[in-house]
Amino acid sequence: MGIANTHGLAATRNNLFGLQSNVPSLYGEGLDISSKFLAKLGFSVSQPAQEHWVVTHHNPLPELHFYSERELAQFASYKAHLYAKHLPPENRT
Repeated sequence: MGIANTHGLAATRNNLFGLQSNVPSLYGEGLDISSKFLAKLGFSVSQPAQEHWVVTHHNPLPELHFYSERELAQFASYKAHLYAKHLPPENRT
């Protein structure tokens, strides 16, 4: 699937999403850009605290937690489309 798959790492206990810190985000790192892209995939983004974002997909669970704008941007750029595609049917519209 193009560039989105070229930077993925295998998930580990310390890096559950398999994100690499040294690759650029495809859509920039602005919170607004990441949120808009995630919304197009059916995700909702809330910010319950400073430097803490919670992402859900139409249902309360699963919840994905991110602790920096960069981490959120990396998820939006490289992993969100995979999660949206592989969620259980009850979590899709």
